[in-house]
Amino acid sequence: MRSPRNRAFTLIELLVVIAIIAILIGLLLPAVQKVREAAARSTCQNKMKQIALAMHAAHDVKNRFPAGQEVVNLTGPCPAQGSPWTDARTPWSVAMLPYIEQGALFAKFNENASFAINREHSTGATNYAAQTTVMPTFHCPSDPRMAGTNFSSYMVVAGGGSPTASGCVSDSYAEFIIYSNGVFFINSRTRLTDITDGTTNTYMLAESKYMVIDTWSGGQTKQGFWSAGTYLQSTWRYYCNLTAAVEPINKPCCGITDYTASTLRQHEAPVGRSFGSFHTGGCNAAMADGSVRFLPNSLDLNVHRQLGAASDGLPVGGAP
Repeated sequence: MRSPRNRAFTLIELLVVIAIIAILIGLLLPAVQKVREAAARSTCQNKMKQIALAMHAAHDVKNRFPAGQEVVNLTGPCPAQGSPWTDARTPWSVAMLPYIEQGALFAKFNENASFAINREHSTGATNYAAQTTVMPTFHCPSDPRMAGTNFSSYMVVAGGGSPTASGCVSDSYAEFIIYSNGVFFINSRTRLTDITDGTTNTYMLAESKYMVIDTWSGGQTKQGFWSAGTYLQSTWRYYCNLTAAVEPINKPCCGITDYTASTLRQHEAPVGRSFGSFHTGGCNAAMADGSVRFLPNSLDLNVHRQLGAASDGLPVGGAP
């Protein structure tokens, strides 16, 4: 007797199986990506929560929050230093280190010596080597260009308002404005009791994808880092490591198209006036009470600006 023949797949059957597998993979990939983004967003929120709690721990010790940045030889309410990189001292991100179990790193800084503003203005800065230490604490995992760098996804909030609101406007470029009506700014000494709008209605920390991290084509090295400072010359005046609630969420100023993961980040102006992230639909922010909220791109612009200010009596009815 002859043994029965084994029947093989026909070409059509094989193609059908491959098509079914491809459809299943197509259905699964978006779900996997959503899960990954949800995890990244949760990690980001947890990091911001820890920074906010560290700020409160510093307040408990000193009876005030750290300054946005300490500056010596400050003349008048708006900085006008001729040599702005020699007057910069401790930024908020260094002052908080002992409260996030980074005492060893904090000990490497000399708070009475100069701090670098950014990579361009770092010559002679005593603390530059310690300032450019890689700090994963300040990295949002949703930003593909943060991992392994000394850049930062998080900035304290110096205030908020319209571009024509009171603030230190650059003498040469109107888009560069230093706000100081929030919780953190140059030589700020803010106490919880100073936040008369209420700590639940005032921004403390914002997520940002606008830190300058790329070298200009002309070779200018204006990149910031997690412990960068503020340019204090009157012709420019811009924050490197602080921001303000001025522009809509994820919509930078000055005619700049919003950043994608691969966009060159070279413009200084959006840093001090824009919140934003690579999360879908908005970004995270920590309020002055330590809570972390997700701010949608649709957040009313006036409310957003009012939440940046600590004592303007707005928004009426509280934050949304």
